[in-house]
Amino acid sequence: MRYPILAVSLLIVGSALPAMGDEIRVIYDSRPEADIPREARWAGTKPDPDASSGPSSNIRFGIVTDLTDYGPLRNVMPRSVDAVSVRHYDGSFKDIREVQRYLTLVLRSEKGSTTTYCPWAEALTVPSIEATIHFASGEKGRLLIWRQGRLVYQDPGLKWWFAYGW
Repeated sequence: MRYPILAVSLLIVGSALPAMGDEIRVIYDSRPEADIPREARWAGTKPDPDASSGPSSNIRFGIVTDLTDYGPLRNVMPRSVDAVSVRHYDGSFKDIREVQRYLTLVLRSEKGSTTTYCPWAEALTVPSIEATIHFASGEKGRLLIWRQGRLVYQDPGLKWWFAYGW
């Protein structure tokens, strides 16, 4: 499914930014970025000191610092989920009720694996769901889910978690 990008032109009168011209185009795209967030890519790893690096190398190697499988996502998430705010869901869902059922299934699942590092190598598309998890404590977590069975969760302490197999 293709998503429209809304383009809006604003005319700035008496602008404090004369070098930019009179017109500033604003492009609004409500979709999240494709793939996992850049800042999550190397979570749970440290650089391999024995790997060759330098200007001639375009490959980065890392050592996973925690190989633990924490089991289902629910094992690393506070049990006090108060609400889930869905910012985006894609066309693979019929409506918001189907999104709610899917989120309930994922968050309550007793199956799956959760790690502190990204265990898959493939790049991912735009997430099927982007949501904020609100906890009773007032803290929030960030959740990105792909229908292909991949999930990235950033907990209230800003630690990244990667889950699959629910």
